[in-house]
Amino acid sequence: MRRITVPFVLATVVLLGLAAAVGDRGSRAQDAKPAPGPHPVVGSWFVTLAVTGAMDQEAALDTFAADGTLLISVKPVSPAPPGAPFRQIFTGPMHGSWTAVLADQVAFTVVRLQADENGTYLGTVTVRATLDVGDDGRRLSGAFDYEVADPAGHIVATGTGTAEGTRIAVEPMATPAAGTPAA
Repeated sequence: MRRITVPFVLATVVLLGLAAAVGDRGSRAQDAKPAPGPHPVVGSWFVTLAVTGAMDQEAALDTFAADGTLLISVKPVSPAPPGAPFRQIFTGPMHGSWTAVLADQVAFTVVRLQADENGTYLGTVTVRATLDVGDDGRRLSGAFDYEVADPAGHIVATGTGTAEGTRIAVEPMATPAAGTPAA
């Protein structure tokens, strides 16, 4: 059987005591200064995008997470530009991150992948934007720019536009019509 020496036991007790004291001091400091609330952009938004020079506007769903991640969904299929050797462009959601610039303003960068109707990888679209959240916390607006890159990463198109959005809020369920049987 192995003997445990008194110095080893004392050293262990001292180290555990120091660890407890440091941990306790950290929690008191944390309790004394609560973490700030989430940025007003956190949540989900219905956004209308207007690309400079385009006739139509495009709808998007943006979800800003409190940890700084951002997911944006746009329509998954679009017609190819004139002269392209394919007819349609398929996309998935945009993934990226955001950061607070001011108490009511954020900047973000997102990237989406694109493929043609045969599944051939066409490259990426990178969007950068700065958005302001309205005083009521229910509206946002701002400007964006974008770059389209081919599969090798070469920029083949750029552009700018504006975004206007409204927060997606919880809505009450519709009440059943009179005479609807209960489940």
